[in-house]
Amino acid sequence: MKSTFSKSGIFLMPLILLISIANNSFAQKFLLLQKGSNTKTALRFQVGEEITYKSTKFDYYVTDLIVDIKTDIIVLSENVLQPKDITVVDIRNKDPRNQTIKNLSFLSMGAGVVFLLVNTVNSLYQERDLSRLEESWALSAGLMAGGYVISKLKYKEFRHKGDNKIQIVILYGD
Repeated sequence: MKSTFSKSGIFLMPLILLISIANNSFAQKFLLLQKGSNTKTALRFQVGEEITYKSTKFDYYVTDLIVDIKTDIIVLSENVLQPKDITVVDIRNKDPRNQTIKNLSFLSMGAGVVFLLVNTVNSLYQERDLSRLEESWALSAGLMAGGYVISKLKYKEFRHKGDNKIQIVILYGD
């Protein structure tokens, strides 16, 4: 006697598996760090990303992997937190504005080095000594120092207080 379940089960199981995978793939879960209502500077930490934070339980930074995000908790690989438990999040590598600051500082420092190099070559070529460097070293040193100062202006941490808020966002697809 042949079973009709085995024939229909072969086609039914992959269909059920496909529907369950498709349902989960359209869901987006992330942790949103936002200052006030400014959506331009909002940062997202999604499932599978590392997050470095300080909590009310620890007075030091902890780096952990986000495993899952539920409606009221964040499940990490070694901890479970609520957003209100997080006091500070390290955003040095996450904030895209830091890349702009890095590029601007390298541009300024590079301009200082190129200016010093060009004046050295011109002085050696035209005067056959380094007498022209007395006039131009201050500008190139100022450009390099300015680039260094700009590089220290990077956004380092997101403090969870005042207008700064940490929210759990769960979006489901159609």
